[in-house]
Amino acid sequence: MSDPNTARTVRAKIIGVLIKDARQVRGQDTDTCAAAMGCTPEAYQQFETGQASPSLPELEMLAYALDVPLSYFWGETVLSAQRPPERAALPAADVVALRQRIVGVLLRQARQKAQLGAADAAASVGITSAQLTAYELGQSPIPLPDLEALAARLGVPMDHFLEAQGPVGEWDSNQRAFERFRQLPPELREFVSRPHNESYQRLAQRLSHLPSGELRGIAASLLEITF
Repeated sequence: MSDPNTARTVRAKIIGVLIKDARQVRGQDTDTCAAAMGCTPEAYQQFETGQASPSLPELEMLAYALDVPLSYFWGETVLSAQRPPERAALPAADVVALRQRIVGVLLRQARQKAQLGAADAAASVGITSAQLTAYELGQSPIPLPDLEALAARLGVPMDHFLEAQGPVGEWDSNQRAFERFRQLPPELREFVSRPHNESYQRLAQRLSHLPSGELRGIAASLLEITF
């Protein structure tokens, strides 16, 4: 059985290494981190060398200041060694060319749905009919201000033109999903993040796909049970 004192000493050294590495990765100096933790620079330096260990509240403040998960300090892997998953290299020129054509098709479809002629659509945003035709055929990249103006004129959101599939589309979808999660009220974020609430979330997901008639029937049945 290991000596508790030795275990604590080793753990203090590991925590010190984790703290120092996180500080260096984030480009901060020791004085800044000491101020973030509410301790003296001397005390902070002892934390990094493992001569002393911070309390949980002090570590929470440091994690917040360095923008690292608090769970980082529970492990043994330094931040500099935690590389993000590598993404497959994409043939940029081919992907961009294909996306230009897809965006052009979506633009033409939106214009036709709005029953707006090419000349009128072009004039309304200050471009020529020839430019709009080149955009819609994917022969010319659409500058973002032009696409934004055309989208506004046609009454479609910019999301309409975003890639929905493929590596870039999946990456963007995940980024936007996380941002939507961050914008939820705190109580909803807490509810969603609790594993034991997964069954309620799945139930809500299934209910959201039911026709309104079936939902009314379920609601009526629940009222009968309740009253």
